[in-house]
Amino acid sequence: LPKSVRNEIPAHAPIPHESVILDNGKRSSTMGSAFSLSNDGVWLTARHVAEGCDTTWIQIAPKKALKVRRTILHPRADVAVLKTNGGPAGLALSDAQPRSGSDAFMIGFPKGTPGAVNGRYLGEITMRHRGRNGYRERVNVWSEISRIPGRFGSLGGLSGGAVFDDSVHIIGVVEAESRRRGRIMTAKPKTMREILKRAKVNVKSGESAGGGFSRNTYPKAARHLIITLRIARVVCRINAF
Repeated sequence: LPKSVRNEIPAHAPIPHESVILDNGKRSSTMGSAFSLSNDGVWLTARHVAEGCDTTWIQIAPKKALKVRRTILHPRADVAVLKTNGGPAGLALSDAQPRSGSDAFMIGFPKGTPGAVNGRYLGEITMRHRGRNGYRERVNVWSEISRIPGRFGSLGGLSGGAVFDDSVHIIGVVEAESRRRGRIMTAKPKTMREILKRAKVNVKSGESAGGGFSRNTYPKAARHLIITLRIARVVCRINAF
């Protein structure tokens, strides 16, 4: 993975009380990210990555993919569980809310290619999803500090990616970005537990990614997690008529 690049937007800029996401109802084939919670084939992703797909695949190699057999959507949050027939080793979840000023490391497939972002915790906001199935949810907000690959622009495709704390436990799912402000919104630990309960899956403690994350080491750690397939690309296919 390439060297990281620093964000020029001040990390101390205030965050709004509410953010609005508009869903115009139009769907097309897309790509996103997901991460494994169990070798039984339990994955977490963002709801908008998996919603409305005619078929969904988790790509684990250039010419190999696992077909998603079942998709369970959270009714009031942008998270979803995907089920496949088996999968790689699961990662460890944490129920701890981040502390003010703490770091997180978000790993997935921005623009369809492997990548990661280092963010600093700012607080919580209400994110309002407007559209056919509108809802509100409380989310965590992060200021982007650096990213790999080292280029600016949209992080589209990182949605559904894993959010790690510095002890390499998962504390969220990437849901949305505010490019102008350099902000990233992620699901809270409580929200992840809600969707797992709704999906009626019992996830064991899982494995940590090993070692720890820091601003200097996260590119290597991200590469390892993607190579071992525990974080993978999601392909949502919509049939054309």
